[in-house]
Amino acid sequence: LVPETLQFAFATEKATRVSIVTTLSKEQVDTIRTFSKNSSSPPELRSAAVTVLALRMGLRSVDICNLRLSDISWKSRTISIVQQKTGAPLTLPFPIEVGNILTRYILEGRPKCDVPNVFIALKRPYTRLRSRRCCYISSLAILGTKKTATDVRGLHVARRTFASNLLAAGNNVSIIASTLGHAGESTVDEYLATDGQRMRQCSIGLAGIEIGAALK
Repeated sequence: LVPETLQFAFATEKATRVSIVTTLSKEQVDTIRTFSKNSSSPPELRSAAVTVLALRMGLRSVDICNLRLSDISWKSRTISIVQQKTGAPLTLPFPIEVGNILTRYILEGRPKCDVPNVFIALKRPYTRLRSRRCCYISSLAILGTKKTATDVRGLHVARRTFASNLLAAGNNVSIIASTLGHAGESTVDEYLATDGQRMRQCSIGLAGIEIGAALK
């Protein structure tokens, strides 16, 4: 009844697929903070400092690896870097939690040497961490190995958790984007679905489209 080429009359465009970002659970965040508080050995202090920087400041793993001692201003309580990904400068205040673990790592865990980077090898030769895999291993040291196929490790999930927490705390999109070091605000949209409380406020009611008696 219809021509065989009818399918060509329909558009094939579709909306871009957007997935809800994965974030750390409250229990995992508590595990990180407990680990940081109780860490004592150089490897533990380094793993704690690396992970807390991502969780509480949203820094990318590559920028954590490149972080220098001179980037930290203890007087103004800020960290200033040039982002590896964008080449743009970024200055952020660091929370007391970050300052405490950085202080403990630098004074108690980091080998005393002339290498300018904050995070370095713990054995000679003392060189800066050159691989983001070290950041991944740091998350494994705290959270353990993956237990399920959907379980996530690495520092990027900590960065996403940081962004999601900023949104849930009521910060506007421009502040979140600038804190993450993003050039635009559109990249923050993927975090909107993680704020369940506000998402429920946007739900559409069913008033006016109830099932009629004849259809029951």
